[in-house]
Amino acid sequence: MPAPLFQPRKHPALFALLHRILDRVRADIPGAIGLTITVHGVRYGTGPVVVAAWGGGSDIVSAELSGFGGPLPDALRHEVPVLSLDLWTDERWPELTLESMAARNPQDREAWEQVRGAVSVPGLWQDDGNIVISCLLDQPATATTVATLINYERLVNAAFVTTAAEDAAGIEDMLTVLQSRGAIEQSKGAIMGCLGCDAEQAWSVLRRASQDFNVKVRALAVALLEHISGAPAEQPAFGTPIIPDQETRHAAEMMWAALRSPPRRSHASTRR
Repeated sequence: MPAPLFQPRKHPALFALLHRILDRVRADIPGAIGLTITVHGVRYGTGPVVVAAWGGGSDIVSAELSGFGGPLPDALRHEVPVLSLDLWTDERWPELTLESMAARNPQDREAWEQVRGAVSVPGLWQDDGNIVISCLLDQPATATTVATLINYERLVNAAFVTTAAEDAAGIEDMLTVLQSRGAIEQSKGAIMGCLGCDAEQAWSVLRRASQDFNVKVRALAVALLEHISGAPAEQPAFGTPIIPDQETRHAAEMMWAALRSPPRRSHASTRR
């Protein structure tokens, strides 16, 4: 089932702004032949919504989300940018091939034959969803492609903050989400340092802890930083400060204690 399209009549200013952003992305990324901005989360319903697209991007996004796999589902799952040098031959997604896309949209086979690289960059939208920018290229994707999309993901988030909310409460809520990003990144860094893991694993640990303790990710991140430092976490100058409650502070304390505890040795390993 294809991802539903955004309805510009409900948010004309946001729709126009997102397409202006895509125009700038096209100018800044040589070889770009398809761009898509999708929203994943309860604010726009139960599934993903394509809010802006150019080129053939939305068709491949729909295929990825319908079970073919690809950079976008992996970026959502792991909360990190995902890059492919050659999308149709990438062993990570054996179902996503030129032939499978041609079978799905035979009239567009010539366009699919132009595709080489692909990148998807996620950005925090709310605790249970994301905004993702995806790019198709007629050449291999590079680290520069990823860095460019990361910068534009921030601009897309700003566009939602300034135009997507229909009332003051909605704007305040999105500002709170945006200001939590720094705390989340810092808490991921603390987990990486403690466990010696990468950013993807650190994010997985943080998300799993939030689910196990039934607390919000952003509040847990702030509580963790305050527990580690013994001082209030730095708060941005805008939006509502994130103040963890006692339950969240207790969760952060237990989480950090578990992370710092040495792994238990099995009985078998202690036998001589």
